[in-house]
Amino acid sequence: MCTGCISELATQMAIILAGKQFIFTFSQFVVPIIFSQGSCWDSCKPNRNEVEGAKNKIQPWERDYKLAEARDVFAEYLEMVIQFGFVTIFVAAFPLAPLLALVNNLLEIRLDAFKFVGQLRRPTGLKTKDIGIWYNILSAVGKIAIVANAGIIAFSSDFLPMILYAYENHRENHMYGEPLLGYVNFSLAYASPQMTGLNITCRYWAYRDENGRLNFFFWKLFSAQLLFVVLFEHIVFGIVKLVDIMIPDIPSDVQQKIDIDDAIAEKLLTDDSNYNKCDRSTNTEH
Repeated sequence: MCTGCISELATQMAIILAGKQFIFTFSQFVVPIIFSQGSCWDSCKPNRNEVEGAKNKIQPWERDYKLAEARDVFAEYLEMVIQFGFVTIFVAAFPLAPLLALVNNLLEIRLDAFKFVGQLRRPTGLKTKDIGIWYNILSAVGKIAIVANAGIIAFSSDFLPMILYAYENHRENHMYGEPLLGYVNFSLAYASPQMTGLNITCRYWAYRDENGRLNFFFWKLFSAQLLFVVLFEHIVFGIVKLVDIMIPDIPSDVQQKIDIDDAIAEKLLTDDSNYNKCDRSTNTEH
């Protein structure tokens, strides 16, 4: 039974998530150690001068200066976005992708904590409202993933061909209790000796007649696949939109505190404005 390219895609996903991802995570842990002149393990060792209260005691900021310089978080965001793309776009071909990504992220949380605390200099904090353009990128990847998974299920698996074959032959196969009886033989086309140049008749996976022309079942299947893609993406987009409406971006208790703070700030500004007006009128009278 042919499964299209799903088996090859699943193998590549397993290599990427279980192999390359862990190697990349490990490299992020090792590189700061190589490029740093000192580490937190050195700072944790007891210093005889510190015990004796010597004057040449090394200050914490001097130890931190020997560490590798902290980079921006672009690489961290990029890694997560790439992983999110692999997991969501090809999850239909490799259902274990979310589990491998979860294991990798749990490991990376601890490695990043050790890296930022003990192997890198303290980064400069910047005030930001949100994650910026990365939110739009993740949203676009999520929309692409819906269409891609619909296409993988429709065109790269035997899901729809089996259903269509069982529906068209349910009367003949009902008495045997096997709705897919004869499906493998039906899905294999004949290649005549005139087509192959050999003295034997070959079989290959396709919905064609003996002359190599596409049969009527292929066009019915193609129409069903297009209809499935349209219905699938509309239903999933509708569910995503419904969940987005039901779950607010800001929790109700947080929004209530924000409204209270805004009301207090507005009242203070109003009182200050009234006080300034009264002060000006008093000065004018004098």
